[in-house]
Amino acid sequence: MPNDIDVVLVFAAITTGAVLIVTQLARLWRAAMQHKTIREAISRDSTAVPELLTVIEPEPRPAGNNDDRTAMVLIALGLALLGFALIQGGVDAMKTMGGASLFPIFVGLALLLRHFLAGKRRQG
Repeated sequence: MPNDIDVVLVFAAITTGAVLIVTQLARLWRAAMQHKTIREAISRDSTAVPELLTVIEPEPRPAGNNDDRTAMVLIALGLALLGFALIQGGVDAMKTMGGASLFPIFVGLALLLRHFLAGKRRQG
């Protein structure tokens, strides 16, 4: 029989997966609509084709542009898991949720460190 902690961890994993899937499906749908528009413009020999092609090739963004924001969200998620474990109050809850919270906290800290070092590199 699963306890509350197992249910929360499974729910968090399913929610994360659902968000990722919906995001990817939306991205694929937008790309398909852009391609359809460009194919129709090419078949009609439209003068707007060069403008449509510039939309497909977006300007490259520097890598790690949102590392600080992502890091803060991951650290907050890890702290929320720890808070949930404290509310539950059991030793098993602290072990399970404490261990699970280490992953987003450490990844968030690594991203903050990367963001900090990249800023130093740009300055100096």
